[in-house]
Amino acid sequence: MSARVAAVVGGVSWNHVIDVPRLPSGRTETLFATASRTGIGATGSGKSLNLARLGFDTRLHALVGEDDEGDLAVDILEAAGVRVHRVPDPQGTERHVNLMDPQGRRTSVYVNDSSTDPPVTTEDLGDFLDGADYAWVNLSNYARRALPALAARGMPAWVDVHDWDGVSAHHQEFVDAAAYLFMSDAGHPDALGLAAMLAPTRELVVVTHGSRGATAFVGAGDPVHVPARPVEAVDPNGAGDAFCAGVMYGHSRGWDWRRSLEAGAVVAAGCVASPHLADPHLTPQQVDRLVDAG
Repeated sequence: MSARVAAVVGGVSWNHVIDVPRLPSGRTETLFATASRTGIGATGSGKSLNLARLGFDTRLHALVGEDDEGDLAVDILEAAGVRVHRVPDPQGTERHVNLMDPQGRRTSVYVNDSSTDPPVTTEDLGDFLDGADYAWVNLSNYARRALPALAARGMPAWVDVHDWDGVSAHHQEFVDAAAYLFMSDAGHPDALGLAAMLAPTRELVVVTHGSRGATAFVGAGDPVHVPARPVEAVDPNGAGDAFCAGVMYGHSRGWDWRRSLEAGAVVAAGCVASPHLADPHLTPQQVDRLVDAG
C-alpha cells in the first residue's frame, strides 16, 4: 500500500531558543540564560517533520530566503524525507528568538518576518495540492490562498489556529474554511465553549491544553478528553504541531477520534522529550505500540 500524501502550506523559520528561569516581567531587568540553541522552527516545519516520520509522503510549500538559515532549514526537512517546494523570499528566511521558561511558556521575538504578499497564486497552490490525501493550511498570510483551491477540489482543510482569540480577522478566513480545526485554550477565556459552538458545522474541533491534554468535539456529541502523556520535558517547542500530526496519523489509519487523539498525545510527548521539533526516533510502529499500551 502506497503512503498517504500530506501537503503542508506555509511556515518555516530559523529559531534561536533561549531557556530562562522565568519570562520577562515587563520592567527593565537582567535575566541569565540556562541554555540556548538554534534550529529549525515554525508550524509548517513541525507538522512536516512529524508527518514524514509517521510514514506520510510529505510535501511542504513555504517561503524560504536564499540565505544560510534557509539552506539549513531546507537541509533538515529534506533529510527527514520532506519534499520542499521552496519559494524564494526576498525578505530572507523568517527568524525568531524564543524565550522559554521551565513550564514551557514562551515569548517569541520576530527578528525577521516573511513576506506577507509574495507572488504565489491560488492556482500555484492548487497545483501543489493536487494528488494530496491530506492538506494542512497554516496561518502564513499567503497560505490563505490555498483555501479556495481546496474548496474547488472538494478537499477538506486541516487548520491549526493556535491561540485564536475568537475575533481576530486574520484568523477568521482560516476558521471558516476548516473542516478539521485545532486551537489552543491560551487565547480565549472559554475555548471549550467556542469549540462546542463551532463543532456542528465541522468534522472535528480540537482544543489543546498543553500539559493538560486535549479535548475534541465531534458534531453535537459529548466532548472527548485525552490527557497528555507523562514525560520529562526537554523542550516543548513544536508539541502542538506534533500533536496535530499524530491525530492526522490516527485518522489515516481509520481509528476513531479517541484513539487518534491518543496518537496525538504520544507524538507530542516524544517531541517534548526531545530538543527537536520532531522526535528523531519517531516511527509509526512506536506510535501504534504506545497507543495500544494505553
